[in-house]
Amino acid sequence: MKPKLVTFDCAQTLLEVDWQVGRFALRCAREAGLDLGEDAANRYEQLYYTRHAHYLELNKSRDSAACDAFWQQVTRDWMFAEGFDPAEWQPKVQAISDEIGFSKNSQIFKVFPDVFPCLDRLAESGIKVAIISNWDYSLHRILTALGLKDRFDLVVASLEEGFEKPDPRIFIQTLEKLGVSPRESLHVGDDALDDLKGARDVGMRAVLIDRKLTSPLPPYISSLDQLFGAFEWSA
Repeated sequence: MKPKLVTFDCAQTLLEVDWQVGRFALRCAREAGLDLGEDAANRYEQLYYTRHAHYLELNKSRDSAACDAFWQQVTRDWMFAEGFDPAEWQPKVQAISDEIGFSKNSQIFKVFPDVFPCLDRLAESGIKVAIISNWDYSLHRILTALGLKDRFDLVVASLEEGFEKPDPRIFIQTLEKLGVSPRESLHVGDDALDDLKGARDVGMRAVLIDRKLTSPLPPYISSLDQLFGAFEWSA
């Protein structure tokens, strides 16, 4: 049965993601010319997590400028603690972060090759599409940079909502906004708890994607090219 709506997880479903906050900060700093040891990545993470509760509140405010300012302040404080002048180095590190992390040439977030053909086929079939992702406010920026944002009817980032998969509210809220019932919808993701069980618990159909599989069996597919075939066995 063809669904009226297909929802997608993002990381490792639509995008190949190589992200770890401390390692990313260290990489950007080193590429800017700072001489930092491996332990500096852990210290960045520790600094971030001491402010994590505040960051969660900023995301719920949907104030992207305030969220950007949060990361800039964390980076400045980290540089100061590491013995470098933030006024000199933070703009350089920010420019590198923007380019390798959040541009169309991102080295951290890469669109899987089966994504655009799948979205084209879904659009031709008149099927609505949405993203339901456990992600922060930057999801919108990344999708825009990679040419994906406008391909979706709705993009839901969990930190902006205040609850994340497998919480049923994030699925139900998405369905209500798009005016589609659970049984008319199918969710695609890579996590058995967050995606498969989370979606099924609200009555949605669901499949898991694992691109390493050579002979996938339900509920798995190994490529989004197989999604239309899954419409039948997932019903």
